[in-house]
Amino acid sequence: MKHLGTVTLETPRLILRRFTKEDAVAVWENWGADPEVYRYMTTKIMPKLSDVEEFLDKKIKAYKRPETYYWAIVPKDPSEGGRPIGMVTLTGTSPTCETANLAYSLGRKWWGKGYAREASAAVLQFAFEQVGLGLVYGSHFVPNRRSSKVLLSLGMRHVGKRRSPFMFRKIHPFCEEYMLPAELYFAEKEKGLYAAMQA
Repeated sequence: MKHLGTVTLETPRLILRRFTKEDAVAVWENWGADPEVYRYMTTKIMPKLSDVEEFLDKKIKAYKRPETYYWAIVPKDPSEGGRPIGMVTLTGTSPTCETANLAYSLGRKWWGKGYAREASAAVLQFAFEQVGLGLVYGSHFVPNRRSSKVLLSLGMRHVGKRRSPFMFRKIHPFCEEYMLPAELYFAEKEKGLYAAMQA
């Protein structure tokens, strides 16, 4: 395994790239300040532009570490103006850790278009085939059925339910847990599961 940092990735419809300071307004307008996007997220909503600027400053500084993976999701469609519409991440990594947590968020305008699945598939390909991770896992709050569909469509296996270690609205909510070992990823790829999603 060798951590490679947030390198630019490409899918048939998307560019996944590092965030820049110039993305602040797009992040704020497209999803950062939308309560519905953050309905099932433990990370804090960013109601002010200054909140987004602070968030991006931290992420940009973190890019110095090769185990940092925060991608801006940018559609290739020229009508979108090259602006991020969401993000996809691998967290819980370390210089010696061979596992990572897959997470994503997407502006409401772009829900239901398959972008979360397409972006995540590219990240999984990168994680298993280039970085050499042994396991990628994901989770969602129990009511969030949209994320369940995405994770299952990526070949992840549902492994159970547990209380989140993170507080959300003063409670530790139940989460559905999913895992994708490297050997299962390659088996699913051999069957053609990711063919339409990966460039």
